[in-house]
Amino acid sequence: MADILTMFIFIMGLTVVLIAFYDCIGLLKTREDISQIARKYTLIAETEGYVSDETREKLVSELTAGGLTEIDLSGTTFAPVGYGNVVTVKIAGKVKEKYDITEQRASTAKY
Repeated sequence: MADILTMFIFIMGLTVVLIAFYDCIGLLKTREDISQIARKYTLIAETEGYVSDETREKLVSELTAGGLTEIDLSGTTFAPVGYGNVVTVKIAGKVKEKYDITEQRASTAKY
């Protein structure tokens, strides 16, 4: 009887660890997706010299589709800058209403 109880406790513990592992893998995937979105819009910003209103709407739409909530783009370059100046895309928000995420990318305007 003690062997069965020990195996049951072991299996339950292993189940909890596997569930936590899959949850963490999901968070890492979301983080990578947000990073790729930030990269994409940094390249657009360096080409245009800033993040336009239309581009901003697309960015927010992609971030929302990627699972980010409470999106804050403070620190992003929304006004045109001259050739050779720094353009920044800064994304902050929450994943699963619980985990904070921040991604900041900078490049040089090349338009």
